[in-house]
Amino acid sequence: MKKIFALILAVMMAVALLTSCGVSDSDVASVKDAGKLVVGVTVYPPMDYLDENGEWTGFDAELAQQFAEELGVNCQIVIITWGNKVAELNSNQIDLVWNGMTASDELGEQIDFSVSYAKNAQVAVVLKDSTLTSGDVATATISVENGSAGATVAEETIKAANINKVTAQVDALNEVLAGTSQVAIVDITMAQSIVGKGAYADLQILDGASYGDEIFAVGLRKGSDLKAELDAFLKAKYADGTLTALAEEYSVGLNTDALSK
Repeated sequence: MKKIFALILAVMMAVALLTSCGVSDSDVASVKDAGKLVVGVTVYPPMDYLDENGEWTGFDAELAQQFAEELGVNCQIVIITWGNKVAELNSNQIDLVWNGMTASDELGEQIDFSVSYAKNAQVAVVLKDSTLTSGDVATATISVENGSAGATVAEETIKAANINKVTAQVDALNEVLAGTSQVAIVDITMAQSIVGKGAYADLQILDGASYGDEIFAVGLRKGSDLKAELDAFLKAKYADGTLTALAEEYSVGLNTDALSK
């Protein structure tokens, strides 16, 4: 009797293990089972930000919502700490990082990327009445978003001695406004969208202080089967003109070479 019970228990455990593996091995299946696609972002105009009604909007936000619709699920956009994006992705707290993310070789060792859909660079932002020149940036106090491409530029390209790491790129701009930093290194995509306007009217992009050519992509877990779905979606949206229209609306530079392949 004990042997029969042990055999039944072993079979039940094996079935449970196989079932759990089947679910966890497919992100597409997990998303559809949950009925939602969880997308990790930071507040980053013009890619992801809240409108006057508190609803998520922006180039990336609109695309994420459309992708969720294609999967037949709801889109849940959640704010993450940018420096923890890999941990949150790999611990299944989020399904995607869709937030104007630079697809770097270093980051690519930890996660997978979708096809690149946009181009970017880093720029220095200062107060409008600043006397700093591009040659002064290395000796200035610089604010950057922790874990961002801007942080890498400040550390490895500019080799700045005084770096303040903050939670989000808008926080880096606010540091300059507050006088706690002289320079913010941020994405040109965001800078061109908000610098010199509204709350950031007293800021300007520093002439001659542009760093590197970058590409944006969506971040996924290593081996995720969402990648095939996402790549096909992005290329289809480029082919039908949706991406071009959104790029014009939000002033985003598309990576047309990658999208047209």
